[in-house]
Amino acid sequence: MATPRSASAVPDAGDCPAHLAQEIVSGNCVAFVGAGFSAAARLPSWDQLLLELGRQVGGSLAVEIERSLARSPSADARYLAAQLLEDKLGRPHLISRLRQRLDVPAEQLGPVMQRRLEILRRIPFRAILTTNFDALLGGAVARRDSYVRALRPPSDRAWAERFWVDHEGPPVLCIHGSLADARAEHELVLTRRDYRRRLYQDAGYQTFLRAILSTRTVLYLGFSFTDAYLNELRSEVLSLLDFRNDSHPTSYAVVADSPPEMREFYRRHEGIELLDFTTTGDADERGRDYSGFDRWLEVIYQAAAPRPRFTRMLAGRRVLWLDPHPDNNRVVRRFFESVTADGVRGAWGPVEVVEARDAEQARDLLAGAQADGWPFDLVLTHWGQNEREAVDGEQLANGPRLLVWMRREDLRAPVIVFSTRSQLAERKRLALSLGAQAYCFSYAELFREVEAVIGDLPRAAVGG
Repeated sequence: MATPRSASAVPDAGDCPAHLAQEIVSGNCVAFVGAGFSAAARLPSWDQLLLELGRQVGGSLAVEIERSLARSPSADARYLAAQLLEDKLGRPHLISRLRQRLDVPAEQLGPVMQRRLEILRRIPFRAILTTNFDALLGGAVARRDSYVRALRPPSDRAWAERFWVDHEGPPVLCIHGSLADARAEHELVLTRRDYRRRLYQDAGYQTFLRAILSTRTVLYLGFSFTDAYLNELRSEVLSLLDFRNDSHPTSYAVVADSPPEMREFYRRHEGIELLDFTTTGDADERGRDYSGFDRWLEVIYQAAAPRPRFTRMLAGRRVLWLDPHPDNNRVVRRFFESVTADGVRGAWGPVEVVEARDAEQARDLLAGAQADGWPFDLVLTHWGQNEREAVDGEQLANGPRLLVWMRREDLRAPVIVFSTRSQLAERKRLALSLGAQAYCFSYAELFREVEAVIGDLPRAAVGG
């Protein structure tokens, strides 16, 4: 039997802006991942890598690259430095050196980087965009089909199994190419020439970015805002949307050491809410402690990802599941197994799921629980077939028969019927008329209704 728990045991996700969490859950948020996200893998920054390659070549080229980056640590200066290196080394040799330097086997990633990747795959972003070349995120290179997949991802986004079981995660789009795809080396955006080609010869690139920035809320992670074109495009979108001070932010960004004046400026004039953290000490080889970045990831994960959200909602609850063949409903079983396992590992306790094989057993369990003073918080039932006579000689399937008994015997618990589209209108009408909370035929509907039912129950109801 599950142990009731207090609300104080729930991890605090309250620091996450409510609007950001809502946009992620509704499938309207895109993550934009920059080089800072991969820093925990001990990969060099793009500036460090360009300087390193320049020094390997030596001579006046190294001096010019150092001067260029020192004068203007901007995206344009980096494209210039990469163009100088490509002109000197040749593209195949440059790409070979980049691949050698940025290729980190998964088993060699430290726990911090592994956790970052795990969290990113579990949060139901509509898509993940990245300008990084490394293969840490995987993903597709920027082409028409990948633009479409990012703009129109598979349905059931926040409730999709890929976010809470297998963690395949959102579609990832490498908008500047990826070193992992040897067949697409010519599509890497390394140099100034590459950047011009992407901007002016890829007809879908600008249209895609405009569509994303104007219709989706963007969460920038490890992003430096040094790309002049992207900055100009963001300004264009703000003008299009007629952004005002009292509007919801169009974007959020996890950033380090931003003073209050800077945060206010970005919020009022750039439409970006900066999620700030402070770096301190000499905690790593680069001289600063960036654990605040990972704290923000954890906060956003707790507030918006389905597993922690449902684990918190269902912790200490009792669910009666009526289905004679629950193993046939693999997704629902795996859902309950995942949130139960997370509840056991956490401090807030598991959900108790009690299975019933028919309406008679379910009625007895409901009556006993109600008599003991610890009623079920939710009943989930299939529809079933016309198994046997119910009341007044009427033939009813398992689900509606249980609803009839619950009404007659005043057995109180919200009921969700989960079945198929077969005879949808007739079945839904009957289920609702008998007192069911909802009739669902898709996993998206089911999880929405579970959240609506459990979220509306007072916390004091847990444990009687």
